[in-house]
Amino acid sequence: MKKITYPQVGAEEYAARREAVCAGMDAAGLDAIAVFYPARIAYMTGFHHVPTERPIVLILGPNQYASLVVPAVEKEHAESVPGIDNVGVYFEYPGAEHPMELVAMKLAEINAKPRRTGVDHDGYVPYWGYRGPRLSDLSGERPVDAEMLVESLRRVKSPTEIACIQLSCDWAGRAHRRMQNAIKTGKTEMECYAPAATETLFEMVAEMPGWRPRGFNGTGLEAMFVGGRSTAMPHGFVMGHGIAAGDVLVSGAGADIDGYHSELERTMIVGTPTPEQERAFDAMLALQSRAIEVMAPGVPVGEVELDCVQLARELGVEGSIRHHVGHSIGLEGHEAPFLDRGDDAVLEPGMVFTVEPGVYIKELGGFRHSDTVVITEDGCRVMTDYPRELKDLIIPA
Repeated sequence: MKKITYPQVGAEEYAARREAVCAGMDAAGLDAIAVFYPARIAYMTGFHHVPTERPIVLILGPNQYASLVVPAVEKEHAESVPGIDNVGVYFEYPGAEHPMELVAMKLAEINAKPRRTGVDHDGYVPYWGYRGPRLSDLSGERPVDAEMLVESLRRVKSPTEIACIQLSCDWAGRAHRRMQNAIKTGKTEMECYAPAATETLFEMVAEMPGWRPRGFNGTGLEAMFVGGRSTAMPHGFVMGHGIAAGDVLVSGAGADIDGYHSELERTMIVGTPTPEQERAFDAMLALQSRAIEVMAPGVPVGEVELDCVQLARELGVEGSIRHHVGHSIGLEGHEAPFLDRGDDAVLEPGMVFTVEPGVYIKELGGFRHSDTVVITEDGCRVMTDYPRELKDLIIPA
């Protein structure tokens, strides 16, 4: 069995990210920045944690100072993170003293003036019953919105990030092939996809010594599908339908490589497709192909969607669209920018998107492929290697 050395973001890259944010902080005249959002903390430190009601905060200050404020359950975890100068620990939430009091104290320790403190959010984002004061409630001053100092960096992926996403795509493809081959009429969805996902997960463990999922959600490998007319609800996820001839199946597969994700989705049909199913499938595939053809450096993201909308109008399926063309992907399943007419971003080399225009018809079901696509210097490259044509996605009845 061939062993795979999987890519990982190193301490030097995390340090460079913090350095870039601190440079932006200095340029904006800020004394410090407090980051509350979990994916942004992971992006700048490699500290992946389970978000709960307990606030976890990254503070960056002068001379690239970095501090983490964490609950006692994360103490040793935080202390093991390279490049962190100080770890502030509180016992519990809500506690005798609210955790946000410690955050304010840590900012005061580095002489961060309230009016010169940047944040990605004014205090911890409410989650799992959390209630607490905003940072502005404690300081008496509204902090500076500095969210984009971090988010602008996350938009363009580094070579290591792209390598992680590519390997995620590769494992997604392997899991999906095994799952597709296991689909049989008379079984429920889970009876088909759960063994395939588990078997592929075991292969990941065997072939990548030392690998583990970095994210907090799931096993690190996903392969699943939903079936029947419920697929006409894009996020319906009605399971237990049972697979029958004539069903439309919409799948999803992905893997966690050092916390980075990809997306592979396919529309499959059980048995001989009807003419109506073929027309809906062909329209969906045409929309996805158009989006991929349009994507290149310098193209506004809104233009990608508007080109698809125009084609949908010509194909007579504009009224069957339920969402935009796609979204960025990386440490999170959905990231900015979006392939959406309301987004003002412009495509750049290194950006990674899902491309997934869908056609949803109540009487037939949902028709959606999703591929992970990276913007290159002269166009784009599809990272998910999996058949897209209907002839390759028919399940024998």
